[in-house]
Amino acid sequence: MSWLKNHTTTARAAVIIAMGGLALSACATNGYVDEQIAAVNSRIAQTDQRVASAASRAEAANTAAQAAATEARAANTAAQGAATEARSANQRLDQTNGRIDAMEKAPARTPRG
Repeated sequence: MSWLKNHTTTARAAVIIAMGGLALSACATNGYVDEQIAAVNSRIAQTDQRVASAASRAEAANTAAQAAATEARAANTAAQGAATEARSANQRLDQTNGRIDAMEKAPARTPRG
């Protein structure tokens, strides 16, 4: 008889133990999992910091843009007021020029005396 036939049960038990050992060695240890999770958590924290920083800069830019828009509206109002005053001054100038022209066309007076 062959050695395998005499020791079949022992051989099966050895194979099962070897397979079990290989299967268990593939499991992750708590330390390994903790290290991997710590690395991922670190990356998440860095990303959160970058997102918070970007949100802060975006909020500051939005505030500056709103302030600039308010200043632009105020400047537009001032410019419109100045344009109205300029039109009014031009109308008065046109009226004054008409009076001056009429005075220049009037007959010359001779002094008495």
